[in-house]
Amino acid sequence: MTDELADLRRRGLLPPATDAVPVRAPGPEPDADRRRDASRGALIGGAVGDALGRPAEGRSRERVRELYGELRDFRRWRGWQGGPVGTITDDTQLTVCVADWLLASGGGEPDPAALAEAVVAWLPEGRGKGRTCTEAALRLQEGIPWHRAGLASAGNGAAMRVAPVGLAYRGDLDRLRRVAALSAVVTHAHPMAVASAVAQAWLVARLVLTAPGTLEVSGLLGDLAGVLADVVDPGEPERKPDADDRPVRLVDRLVEVGDHLGDPPGEAFDHFYNGAFVLESLPTALWCFLRTPEDPEEVIVTAVNGGRDADTVAAMAGTLVGAYLGDEALPARWRGDDLEDGERLRDLADALFALAEGPAAPTTAAQG
Repeated sequence: MTDELADLRRRGLLPPATDAVPVRAPGPEPDADRRRDASRGALIGGAVGDALGRPAEGRSRERVRELYGELRDFRRWRGWQGGPVGTITDDTQLTVCVADWLLASGGGEPDPAALAEAVVAWLPEGRGKGRTCTEAALRLQEGIPWHRAGLASAGNGAAMRVAPVGLAYRGDLDRLRRVAALSAVVTHAHPMAVASAVAQAWLVARLVLTAPGTLEVSGLLGDLAGVLADVVDPGEPERKPDADDRPVRLVDRLVEVGDHLGDPPGEAFDHFYNGAFVLESLPTALWCFLRTPEDPEEVIVTAVNGGRDADTVAAMAGTLVGAYLGDEALPARWRGDDLEDGERLRDLADALFALAEGPAAPTTAAQG
């Protein structure tokens, strides 16, 4: 794989090696039970946001309010690929693909070609598939190599599925950055997409290690800026109405979130613009989380009712608040039997927790 990695590095799609300290959070580290619950929370919170946001996807927030008043509970989605309440979409489906890919490596270096095969296998079963993931899967199916099949897209498809990387490699920042990038480029071969995957994976890792009630926003954002400082991202012009041609870097927009936490949701959504462009959606998801980090329902409901790319923004916000507060802190009505594949996601989270903790970590079976 040496030649492939060199090719990615030349194209600005692979972060340089780093000897920075592993992911750490201020204050005492939560105990193992708390870290396990936080790992579950990351995957369950993401799926909840995905399922709750599905009926709002592609609609303006005014249309969401007209149709639903306020979305706070799962609804049957009656689009062209409808399903029962609690139905997940590509955000969660591809997160499962990434989790399975990491676990199949057994703690070794995951092979991106195996993830490419999983993306191809996902294509016929994909729900709400984004254009970039679909076209990349078709290119992979045609035999284009994994490191060349991805499109030069700064969509949010890389960030929305990367949580398992943060769960598995929170003890190894260099590997976290590298594997997050590799998980992105099979579909999204764009520097900003890579930066978004690194950012979301690091945030998940950091939040798993942060005790509830101890989150310090400026420290989190400052450390995130440090993690992204040497990740290539020349910036892209915004795509929201009335934007100018000035390129904006993702790291700058993420750090800017801290200046807008007092904004009402409508103003924040108009500023960050919660569409599928990751320069819009990841900062919006982070804003939804940091605005009310101790209130998981408010985080996810705010993201959902913003409309536009509601399911993905809510999935990423739900991932963050779930990693911070844990599975058991999420409203019971969301994480019960109605949530599609909930128990499978918990099993995957337990296995990723064990991978992160090392050989001494108790297995799911040992927990009874």
